[in-house]
Amino acid sequence: MRSLKKFAEVLMFAAMVLLPAARARTQSAEQVSARKKTITDLKEIGFAGDVAAQVRLGVIYLTGDGVPKDDVEAVKWLRMAANQDNPVAERYLAEMYFKGRGVTADNEEAAKWLRMSAEQGDAQSEYNLAVLYSQGQGVPRNLKESLNWMTKAAEQNLAAGQMGLGVAYGNGDGVLANPAVAAEWYQKAVDQNYVPAMSNLAMLMATTTNAKVRNPKQAIALATRAVGTGSNPEYLNTLAAAYFADGQTDQAVATEEKALTRDPENDSYKQAYAKYQAAAHGGR
Repeated sequence: MRSLKKFAEVLMFAAMVLLPAARARTQSAEQVSARKKTITDLKEIGFAGDVAAQVRLGVIYLTGDGVPKDDVEAVKWLRMAANQDNPVAERYLAEMYFKGRGVTADNEEAAKWLRMSAEQGDAQSEYNLAVLYSQGQGVPRNLKESLNWMTKAAEQNLAAGQMGLGVAYGNGDGVLANPAVAAEWYQKAVDQNYVPAMSNLAMLMATTTNAKVRNPKQAIALATRAVGTGSNPEYLNTLAAAYFADGQTDQAVATEEKALTRDPENDSYKQAYAKYQAAAHGGR
């Protein structure tokens, strides 16, 4: 079976992205004044120890919502809340250390804050910590520990965690490989319309030798859904593998060619394209 990409490689630390910046819009003088008063009021209660206000102020300074963006000021407020054991603030503060925003980048410090949040049951932090353990960033690489935290996240119905657990069982990362269990976890994420899981489940169905999981036609359907969501060449690569598994060699060649057009230096795509072309011209 073709090895599935590690969740850490596919998603990297994407799940740790902070809230997006507020969309710029024209505001009246009254709206600007009201926003300034809101921020002033938040500061007053934030300095008095209100955790929710501290987190809100941290996000406000991160996104520049009514104030100039200021990562240092954001860290100040997030740290106040994190020091009161707020799991969301701990997760955001971990990312600030991971990315070096407002503080000197420090993966070990990031992992420390992330663990504090994860230990309070924050599903996103459980997932993020699993990624760190899988990569050995800020903590020693430990696939069993990664599996432990990924399982916690998946069991809280976090789609990224469900996909990550599918990858672990698909590749045998920290656990015995089990395509059937991998498929079950991928399906849970697919049921939440999580697109990367559609691609991974399709690849598994197209390439596994497990008769209970292998299903090229269903793989084509899933991969087609994934391709329809955007321009990710990996989804085209998966669709090509599904076509090939279903005996539609010409379609596999044409689809892999599209993947290569979007990522011409990808060696994996080149190898797959050569394989499909050879089959189309000379039989399997």
